[in-house]
Amino acid sequence: MLLHIGERVFWGAPEVIYLEGPIVALDAEQQTATIHIERATPHSAHLINTNLPFAINGLVPLKGQSPPGTTTQASTQRIPPPILSDDEKVRRTAATAVHQRYGYTLPADEEQHLIDQVQQELERDPAVRARIITTMDEILKREW
Repeated sequence: MLLHIGERVFWGAPEVIYLEGPIVALDAEQQTATIHIERATPHSAHLINTNLPFAINGLVPLKGQSPPGTTTQASTQRIPPPILSDDEKVRRTAATAVHQRYGYTLPADEEQHLIDQVQQELERDPAVRARIITTMDEILKREW
């Protein structure tokens, strides 16, 4: 993927953790991009107005509007991440998959139906469910 300075990119998903902003520096040798964080999920709002390095392969160019559930208001205090049940972790993973595929423009009833379908598929495989829960726990515990 070719990225350039000034391009708006994001990392993550608003259902879990989301950080967005323009690229302010690129390091081709290290394959990293430094992002000036301008938008985040509320529990990551303490990172707004900071510069953070990311692996280039973890960034996605922003197309269109920023997703709902994010803020541009910096927080002076760290807010703990949401405490989620294992079922909610799987549900948010399903929602992330639907939003990555269809965006945030589906009618609410259609969106919820698709999320329900994806969640049911994820729940069918205990190994996949366990991997989702473990990964979500690691993401939510991440310290910046």
